[in-house]
Parts: sequence; structure tokens; C-alpha cells
Amino acid sequence: MKSLIALSMASLTFISMNAKAADELFIVDAHRNIPLSDEDPIYKDYYLNAGEGSELKKNLVVNVVRKITVRDSNGAQSYGEIDVPVGQLRIIALGARVAVAREYKLFSRDENPMLEQTGLLVGDKVDLKGAFVDSKPMATPKRKVVEAAKPAAPAVVAPLPAAVVSNSLAPNAAPAAVNSGRTSASTATPVPSSVPSSAPSSVGPKAPTEAQVPAGLPQEFVKPATEPAPSADKVAEAASASPVRN
Repeated sequence: MKSLIALSMASLTFISMNAKAADELFIVDAHRNIPLSDEDPIYKDYYLNAGEGSELKKNLVVNVVRKITVRDSNGAQSYGEIDVPVGQLRIIALGARVAVAREYKLFSRDENPMLEQTGLLVGDKVDLKGAFVDSKPMATPKRKVVEAAKPAAPAVVAPLPAAVVSNSLAPNAAPAAVNSGRTSASTATPVPSSVPSSAPSSVGPKAPTEAQVPAGLPQEFVKPATEPAPSADKVAEAASASPVRN
């Protein structure tokens, strides 16, 4: 007797659950078209498990929620379920047992719980609370065309000042010192780096070396570096006038 009572109670519970499930609306399927050109729009239709005779009607905007089960970190204990708002659907057609809808709006995650998968999915629940009718024509969806990356513009190099260009073309000339738009008056020729620091700073005619002085030339014709050297004619005349030493 007790077994019969338990069996009858289980049957009633199963029937009530099926009746409750039949009253709930879900997204049972989704399809999208295949565009044949870049100009063709992309449509995506969502199919609901209710049609004529239900509370649904054309141009009705309904809310879509996703049921999420909250568990502990190990996944062993369940703490219940919550309905997370996902977006809205707009009914565009009704059949005997099926309604066709299209995406109307997606809710931002700024003020709603996070979703692992964004967008409307098969299995999401349709909530009629807060539903309203929108008879405005629906906007035609547009394809997102990815533009090709544009080549980077070449770098523009500013021309050098005329003073820098002239100094680079004439390396022996002293570089012009530019300070606040004024040019320095210093035009001294820089001393080559190959000249030792002990060399005399005065510039003038140098005395002839021993290789340059003819043999037998008196020493009075060899002038120091500070005095002007004798001319070539005087050197030749002195060489011819001096006796030849054996």
C-alpha cells in the first residue's frame, strides 16, 4: 500500500514538472544565412518553443535570461541558480508551435553579472516580464568590413641649417657656433690632431732640412724657423761660389 502511494506521488510530481516546463519558453534553435557578396546583410533567426495561441505576438520584445548554477570551487556543492539577463528578442513571425525572433538588444555587463559566453544561445530562457510591443521597422543589419591596414607614412626629416651644411662640405673650415640665432665670429682654423702638443704655435716659413741644403753650403745661409729662408737663386749662387770640399 505504501509503495502504491509513493508511486502515485512520484507520478504527480513528474506531471507537474512537465507542465511547468511546457509553460516555460526557451530558445530551441538558431539559424543564420550565408551571404553571397560583401553587400548582402547577415540575418540570424532564433526559434522559440511557442507559437499561435501563446502570449507571444508579432513585434513583441521579450527579455532573455540565462540560468547559471552556482557551485563551490570544487564543484561538489550547489548553492542554487540565478537568472542572468542576456538581452532582448523581437518576435517577427509565429507558427503553430514555433515563434521566430531576431536579436533586438544585448545588455551590457557593466551592471549585470558576467557571462562566460556572450550573445544569445540555444537553451536561454525567455522571460515575458517587462515585454512590450515595438512596431517600428527593424534596421537592416550591416556587415562589418575589415579595412586593409594602410602603409605607414614615410618619416619627414627636417632640412639642416645652411651653416651646418656648409661646414660639413668644408671640413677644414671652423664650424659656426649658433647660439640663440646668433653666429659666433670665431673663424680660427683648428690645429690638426696629428701635430704634437710640443710643436711651436707660430706659423711661418720653416728652415730647410739637411737633405734640402746642398753640400758645402755655409751655415750662415741656413736660417732659423723664425727668419725668412733665402731664395732658391741665392742658394744656387752661394753653392756655385763656394769651393768644393774633398
